[in-house]
Amino acid sequence: MKIDCKIIEYLKTGFTIKELKDISIKLNLKAHDFIRFNDKVFKDNPDFKNINEHKKLLELIIMHPKIIQRPIIINENKAIIARPPELIKEFLL
Repeated sequence: MKIDCKIIEYLKTGFTIKELKDISIKLNLKAHDFIRFNDKVFKDNPDFKNINEHKKLLELIIMHPKIIQRPIIINENKAIIARPPELIKEFLL
């Protein structure tokens, strides 16, 4: 089965608030649920762990895009965090 896909190199392009809100809706998760809290950004900035407001967390992702869980696979109006990668095939079928 061949599937066309678009790879977004978010470390180069970054995100907009609108893109992150759309991802959040498609994942059916709040920003808190798709952030990598073990990332060095949080170790270097312990106060970041105290941020709980969804919009402020989205702004934090914009400033530090590598803290977002990855890979995120989006198919039309749904999305998943594809960990483990075996979830991708099931998601796309």
